[in-house]
Amino acid sequence: MSPRIAVFDLDETLICGDSSQLWTQYLWEKKIITDPCFIEADQQMMTDYHAGKLDMHKYLAFSLQALHQVPHEQVDIWLSDFVDNKIRPLLYPAARRQLEIYRQQHVPIIIISATVAFVVKKIAAAFGVQTALGIDMIMENGCYTGKIQGTPTFRDGKVIRLQQWLTEQNLLPQHILFYTDSANDLPMCLFANEIFTVNPDKHLQTIASTHGWKQLNWTLEQSLFEIEGNRSDKVQN
Repeated sequence: MSPRIAVFDLDETLICGDSSQLWTQYLWEKKIITDPCFIEADQQMMTDYHAGKLDMHKYLAFSLQALHQVPHEQVDIWLSDFVDNKIRPLLYPAARRQLEIYRQQHVPIIIISATVAFVVKKIAAAFGVQTALGIDMIMENGCYTGKIQGTPTFRDGKVIRLQQWLTEQNLLPQHILFYTDSANDLPMCLFANEIFTVNPDKHLQTIASTHGWKQLNWTLEQSLFEIEGNRSDKVQN
């Protein structure tokens, strides 16, 4: 049994950006995809996501068409370059420090995101986080398809997948801390014991104020002095 676990959303929480959208832009810049429809689909995805009406199955079925004939080994090579050059610079300094605090306290850390798992896990590994849950995709002939495998880590699905993982690991934490920016994660907020909203959207900000959840303002320019000075507001021992 672990008395506490720390669960983090990824996009706009640990990093200043959306990894799914950034991944599509990376593939576009590298001319791996050349059809502007994929960029337009990502822009529509963000609009629908923030409006709380995203059809995840439909979106992934379309967006992963570009990789359907690409061996997963090649995708992994692109991902390494993508994470090093596009994602690492977007990790909030306060997020880096908070992850380190939990590591020093031997608190298990989990990243759970509505981005596809092969992207989430690559990013988590770069951040030194061993456990990451994302949307698992069915593979055919060594290539990723647009078909979702199991329960997607989206809205209520995040709670379901986290519960499944805890059962598999034989963990029964007494206290779950959860960090997120989005009202789409309300099911996880209600499931967790302690919530930290990071630059929350307006809906989540309103709910956080009602419930008395801690609201954090993380920026890429935040100094180490500011992080240390606010440390007591970000974690309870």
